[in-house]
Parts: sequence; C-alpha cells; structure tokens
Amino acid sequence: MMHPSPKEIKGLRVTVLGAGLSGRGAAGLFAAKGAEVFLSDSGIIDRDAGEIRDLIKKGIYVESGGHSDRVFQADFWVVSPGIPVDSPILKEAQSRGIPLYGELEAASWFNRARMIAVTGSNGKSTTTALVGEIFRQSGRPTVVAGNIGHSFSGSVLDTREDGVSVLEVSNFQLETVESFHPEIAVFLNLTADHLDRHGSMEVYGGLKARIFQNQAASDWLIHSAEDPRVIQLCASAKSRKAAFGFDPSGSTCGFVRDGMLTLSIHGVEESLIPVSETGIRGPHNHLNALAASLAARLMEVPAEILRQVLRSFRGLPHRLELVRERNGVRWINDSKATNVDSVWHALGSFTNPVIWIAGGRDKDSDFSILEPRIRERVKTIILIGEAARKMERAFAGLRPIRIAGTLEESIRLAEREAEPGDVVLLSPACASFDMFRNYEDRGDRFREAVRRL
Repeated sequence: MMHPSPKEIKGLRVTVLGAGLSGRGAAGLFAAKGAEVFLSDSGIIDRDAGEIRDLIKKGIYVESGGHSDRVFQADFWVVSPGIPVDSPILKEAQSRGIPLYGELEAASWFNRARMIAVTGSNGKSTTTALVGEIFRQSGRPTVVAGNIGHSFSGSVLDTREDGVSVLEVSNFQLETVESFHPEIAVFLNLTADHLDRHGSMEVYGGLKARIFQNQAASDWLIHSAEDPRVIQLCASAKSRKAAFGFDPSGSTCGFVRDGMLTLSIHGVEESLIPVSETGIRGPHNHLNALAASLAARLMEVPAEILRQVLRSFRGLPHRLELVRERNGVRWINDSKATNVDSVWHALGSFTNPVIWIAGGRDKDSDFSILEPRIRERVKTIILIGEAARKMERAFAGLRPIRIAGTLEESIRLAEREAEPGDVVLLSPACASFDMFRNYEDRGDRFREAVRRL
C-alpha cells in the first residue's frame, strides 16, 4: 500500500491516535503540512498544558477520555507506538479500510537527511546519543530523535539534505514501518524484553529485524558479532554488513585489541583510543562505542573527531549515572535498566561490593539469569514494587534481601547497609509504571532523595 506523498497531504483528514510525545509531534507535523488533524487519546489530557494548548491554537481538534466515531472520518491514521497493533480500535479501523501508519513511518516521509537508525534491547539511547554527538562535533546539521525523548515527527522538518538524522527506534515503532529506510541500520543486541506484549522472542526479534527490511545492497547494516540471535536475523539482509565485537571478522568491522578500540574500514585498520580512556564505562558500552564509531566512519567522519568525542562523552542521565559520592559510598542511578540484561551489564561494570536496589513492574522476566552476577558482585539486595516478591523468591539464599515499601525507604535501608568502598546501585530490571510515570521519574526521585542524604 503506497502512502501519500508529502505533496499530497494538504487537505487530507488525518486522525492521530495517542496524545503522548509521538502523537503530539505527528499532529503538529501534519497540521503544518496543511492536513485537517484530529488528535484522540483514550486517557485524560490536560487541555491547558502548553503543548496541547498550542496544538489547539493551530486548529487541531483534540479529544480525550475515549475515542468517538469521529476518529473514523479520516483518509488515514497515524498511530502512536504505545498502542498495540491488535487493539480493538485499530482492528475496527482496518475493518473499515482506513490505512494505518506508525508515527516513525509517517515522519520518515518528510526526511531530507541521510539516516542512521539504531535498535536493540539495550544501549540504544546511549549509542544514538553518541552517534549524534559525533556528527554534531563534525559540523554536520544533525537531528537526534525517535525513542530518545524527541519524536521524529517533531524534528523532521528541521532535517537538511547536507545533514544527518540519527534515530533510536524501538520494537513498538518498528512494528508499524512500511517504507522506513535508513542508510545505516545498527542492531546492537537482542535479549528477552517486552515479552508481556509480544509473547515470544521470535516475534520480538522479528520486529527488531524490520530495521533493515527496506535496505538495499548499497546500504550498511552494523550488527553485533557477540549475539547469536542478531547474527542469525541479520543473515537475510540485502545490505552490506559490518560486525562489531571483541573479536569479529570482516574487512569492515569494529573490535577491541590489546585494550584498544579499533576499526577496520574496507580492510584498513585504525586504532582509536584505549578502552580505559572512554567516557562511558563497562564492556557493554565499549561495544556501543564501536557500533557508533563504525556508523560515523562509514559516513566519512574523520577518526580524530571520533577520538575526541569518545573521550568526552559521559553518557545519558539514568544510565549508570553517578549521583554523588558520600562517606566513601558511590550512589548510581541506572533507572533506565528496565530488563534483566541491562542489569547484568550494570552489575558487571563494578568491582566494588554492590548494594542493589531493584523491582517495579515485571515484564515476564526470568530473574534467575542474574544469579552468577549476584554471587560475584552483590552484597545486599533491596526490592521495591509489584515484582518484589517474585524477585525475592528468585534470589532466595543468594544474598541478604530487604523489602522496601517505597523508593525512599529503599534508599534509607541502603544508607544503613553501606560501608566505605560500596556502590549503591538503582538498576531495577523492571518497568516503572507501578509506582512512577516512567523510568525518568523514577531516576529523578532517586537522584533527589540521594542528594538530600
């Protein structure tokens, strides 16, 4: 099914489903292009909030608290990624013959820049932000958007032909792509996550693989050489492949040799910097740095720019973020670690004893996978949220376990347990929605409470 071209948008009736960040961005984009936009959300919207008020001023009709029949009076829908594709409202639209497009897909119709897209279970935001910073430092007009807190719809009209669009893309966004076509696709890893929505690793992995489904033989697919599932999925890609890992092969690849981040570009090796000098810690982040470096070098960014940024880039908030050091104890905010694999890497980033704060809303996770890491690194476990009892059963007998009713109580318990040289790590392995608006809210609350100690 061919989507309308940007020149055909003016005068069309567009329903945007979902008034979150993606939906608001899409509503503003299509209104700017002359469409008659109807924004509908099943939840309650604060119509006086600044961004919603601005959309209403632009002539966009906004409804909340449910979807009226007016949503069906549309030439097509733009659907926010948080809405499951099998939801009754989408099935009804399909039964009426209404074309449905995801927000990422619809935004990509207007992109004028060269495009790099990053996916994977873990490390997407860090890698996307690092790629974006490399291109900014190289002097190219750069848009960084997608699942990283800035919708592509809200940014795409800023793209330029001499610039680069760097996008973090989630499985939820990839679920609804049709023509989305990055020149460079980056597939970082694949571990169990979101199985509560997708049901199986096969479905979840298949959605991630859609990042390269429209690539041509002249495009590049940068992928993990450490993850067997990723290697298997990428085998079917039409594009050229560049692997990264601790010892990958190929004329174009990235690897660590003798403690040095190293690239091979068309058979020519380039040493970048020692891993000890990178601004982001942990072996998993060294892999992220290699993936980002490959993407930049394949778009002709000089290696010297890479070296500068790899040293200066300190990562993003809520990702192994040092909040403070007090009485010899380091307090680390890793609220973004919403799955088991993220916590595995987080625990592996420390050699000091860890007091680990975890818990939240379970995503059908197998917490027992963490047992070896807990035995190696963890001193005490403090659990919060809906998953606390399930996690307590999974970790019984490994280390002392405390149950806290609130995040603030968990911090007080950790303060009593901690001794000089210890690390207190918030790395939940769970979603945040049982107690917080999102992982950022959880991390902000942790940061504020720790700074009050």
